[in-house]
Amino acid sequence: MAVSKRLETFLAATTIADKFQPYHELNLETDTLTFYFRGDADYSKRLSDHVTLYLSVDKDELVGCRIKGISGILEDLPNYIDVTGDDGELQLSLVFLPFRGEVKQSEQRVLANLAKQARGQTIPRHLKPCGAS
Repeated sequence: MAVSKRLETFLAATTIADKFQPYHELNLETDTLTFYFRGDADYSKRLSDHVTLYLSVDKDELVGCRIKGISGILEDLPNYIDVTGDDGELQLSLVFLPFRGEVKQSEQRVLANLAKQARGQTIPRHLKPCGAS
């Protein structure tokens, strides 16, 4: 009985969102990049043909996004800006840059917020299938 009570107390004090670590997932099959920076329960809302936002159910706050056509973005960005470091990694915040002209002026702040949340995160410059070296 004491163990059960301690477990209840622990679970009540600890939520998944408290332990959440931001992550991203590149999917070659769907040519998408999914990025979550908060662990709240969410729903999706389309921002543009290429960007889907994930908003928290409770407060409608931005918790993540999905980018379609990521391989083309990663391929094209070096034509405009020096994006790779010595390790071949790309700053995740840069993938939002191409969409600034695609969204309404009133939605530009959403993209800026996504880029801000992505700062410090990196992704591989060249997409590879899982297990490929």
